[in-house]
Amino acid sequence: MSCVPSSYLHCEWATIDQLEKDKRIHQKLKRFKTKMTQMRHFFHEDEEPFNPDYVEVDRILDESHSVDKDNGEPVVYYLVKWCSLPYEDSTWELQEDVDEGKIGEFKRIQARNPELKRLPRPQAGSWQKLELSHEYKNHNQLREYQLEGVNWLLFNWYNRQNCILADEMGLGKTIQSIAFLQEVYKGGIHGPFLVIAPLSTITNWEREFNTWTEMNTIVYHGSLASRQMIQQYEMYCKDPRGRLIPGAYKFDALITTFEMILSDCPELREIEWGRWKEILSHGRFKRRLLERDVETICRAILVYCLLHYRGDETIKSFIWDLISPLENGKTKELQNHSGLSIPVPRGRKGKKVKVQSSLDVHQAEWIRKYNPENLFQDESYKKHLKHQCNKVLLRVRMLYYLRQEVIGDQAEKVLAGAAASDIDIWFPLVEQLEVPTTWWDAEADKSLLIGVFKHGYEKYNTMRADPALCFLEKAGGPDEKAVAAEQRLDIADG
Repeated sequence: MSCVPSSYLHCEWATIDQLEKDKRIHQKLKRFKTKMTQMRHFFHEDEEPFNPDYVEVDRILDESHSVDKDNGEPVVYYLVKWCSLPYEDSTWELQEDVDEGKIGEFKRIQARNPELKRLPRPQAGSWQKLELSHEYKNHNQLREYQLEGVNWLLFNWYNRQNCILADEMGLGKTIQSIAFLQEVYKGGIHGPFLVIAPLSTITNWEREFNTWTEMNTIVYHGSLASRQMIQQYEMYCKDPRGRLIPGAYKFDALITTFEMILSDCPELREIEWGRWKEILSHGRFKRRLLERDVETICRAILVYCLLHYRGDETIKSFIWDLISPLENGKTKELQNHSGLSIPVPRGRKGKKVKVQSSLDVHQAEWIRKYNPENLFQDESYKKHLKHQCNKVLLRVRMLYYLRQEVIGDQAEKVLAGAAASDIDIWFPLVEQLEVPTTWWDAEADKSLLIGVFKHGYEKYNTMRADPALCFLEKAGGPDEKAVAAEQRLDIADG
């Protein structure tokens, strides 16, 4: 059993006298009070900052047997994923502290026989129309128009025809779709089913699956650590020795977002690691360049930086995987880098991290096409780039993380000019004892993240002039010349 932190279940109230056993308590209290002051911007007077879901079991992921060191009695632990908390915050709990109903659900899932063979789709003539009295889990029944929709979906499915269910908002398309999958499941086709939905709706999809069906449904989303836990505990059945059985899926339905499919499924995605059109529009090139020319130049710059970078191997491995061209039409998977949530070791005291690196500059055939020694003629520029190579690679890594992990599937809305208040992204509430200015708040943090993705690194005047962000309203517009200088535009004096 791995060592993980304690859950909120073990929190307790303590007096200041009890807390003073910790010599650092007064500094901790100061930080806590500062945080509470900031939180008043987000919670009303009658709201509690602590979410009671944090002590409610969502799912059980694993079981471990041990022996009590004091009395030698056997002890059973369960790895618990808590409601409203990500997988990475799962904790091991004693059996007596876990909901028995959830233990029963876990054991039923574990007892299922692995299915390596899938039944084929039934013949077209085997479809039978569902009647209105048909019931689902919890005695739920479809309304008449919903039943008609499910029958229509089933008819098209049996007859190998594609179709789109397009009812108006609020009429239950989600429930009809889930009922359709449940009927397919009952017919012996156990999936697994893939549901791709907007980030704002995946919680609702999960809730309706659990309300209407007995299918084992999981949500694939979150940080790299959370997704790795899902892959380890939720994806595949295990053999008697505890090894994952590839192809023997443990889940019946998986809910995720389109952005997650692109960023975390190498067989489906093609990484767009550069915004070439924007570089062309902002760049002041002496001759006409195509997008592929800009990509070639950027790849050569990063190759040159890799050759002279003397920092952490994780960064080198990430950049190498990012810029390597497609192999046989498939994108190279970014090993251990899609989350990038672990800080990079800095300085002499940084702990060395062993990573799976595919960096082999001298052996890679594609390097010849992007050889910076042949493409770069200006020695002063090469000298400058050599001195700045660490900064370049770290910025690329940061911008990739911002795009994949923060902005995610909201990228289209951001680039289309949507207001920051309408962009649904997650970002941490940072405990800041000092802020850049008196009006700086969480809204400003959000606008800064969106602005960096939208306009580029350190384009502060451009961000300030953007009406979609909060800075124009809070601080007023910047000087036009300053904006033009950032964007390298030519404007008349005065």
